[in-house]
Amino acid sequence: MNLKELRTQFVKRNGRYDLVVDGVDWVDNGADFYINAGQRYIDRLDTVSKSEGRNFQPLASGDYYATFPFCRAVKEVYVMDGDGQTKLEKVDYDDLRDYYASRQSQLSTGQPLYYFPAGIRLVPESDRLTVDELDSMIDWTHVIIDPSYNYNAVMVYPPADAAYTLEISGLFYSPELVNDDHESSWSVLHPEILLMAANRQMEIDYRNTQGVKDWELAIQSEILGLGKDLVEEHIADVDQMEG
Repeated sequence: MNLKELRTQFVKRNGRYDLVVDGVDWVDNGADFYINAGQRYIDRLDTVSKSEGRNFQPLASGDYYATFPFCRAVKEVYVMDGDGQTKLEKVDYDDLRDYYASRQSQLSTGQPLYYFPAGIRLVPESDRLTVDELDSMIDWTHVIIDPSYNYNAVMVYPPADAAYTLEISGLFYSPELVNDDHESSWSVLHPEILLMAANRQMEIDYRNTQGVKDWELAIQSEILGLGKDLVEEHIADVDQMEG
């Protein structure tokens, strides 16, 4: 189902026709909020086959970090060039901070070997400083700031000595459904679960505790089966590679 089809079924099933402009074109009047909130809920509920994803980001010469959207958790990072790919070793934040103890201009570059998921939020947000302003106040430099709340970042060491591509593997949120023709893995593969989750979100607004629990039991029953499918896929014909 696409978003318009989901919205249509959502209001037909719960009778909340006030959440669309009319019953002809099914224009959103609040229904999409519950659908997207429900999708975020089931994204977080368990790890299923479409929870995992890969994001590719360019790394130019001199770069020491990359930002990317909608990531729930970074699991692995690889660096790639024309000669192949290398898995980066995850290090402790304090260790990576020590690597960058001197100014960037004094650091040697090379193929990145280490990474750490970096915090990019500045507090207080209403008094955001530029990187240059922060650099003048602290002696370890390399602060990453991004005002986009849906972005995460990884910091790498050493800074790139050439153009590379970073492959970030991890858990990602489903894309937000905005336009009528938008789809996600939930809307295409499991629209019934997404509709359940949207109705659960609506019951929260009603402050109907029992209704929320009933929907959660139904949703968890369905999600449990998807989680088992992923486990079966991961363990099927697993053997150690020789090399």
